[in-house]
Amino acid sequence: MLNFRALTATSWLAVACLALALILLAMCAADGRQRAADRTRQADAGKTLADGRTAAAQDASAIRDRADARDQSTTSIITQAEKEIRHAPDHNAAADAARRRVCQLSDYRDAQCAMFRADPGRVD
Repeated sequence: MLNFRALTATSWLAVACLALALILLAMCAADGRQRAADRTRQADAGKTLADGRTAAAQDASAIRDRADARDQSTTSIITQAEKEIRHAPDHNAAADAARRRVCQLSDYRDAQCAMFRADPGRVD
């Protein structure tokens, strides 16, 4: 068995240095694990941020595509209305063509729009 009273001052100094070295080694290991955990959390946060930006860009692209399609549809309806109005035989036919296209552009729920939707070729 180890007799502690028999240890000299140099021996005690060696034991203290060894204990200090072990403590420092344990602290370095703990610090390394903490840094690794921090890097992992940062990488996860970066991935989440990148995924969010990608999703936002996809949403914006889809919204822009729907707006472009709506604008093209509106332009087409207006162009068709202009043609119908120019080629109408009289003012009543031109007015009916204009009403029909306005009803097509909007979501009016009045009786005239219902009539034009039910029979688009009908002119009163």
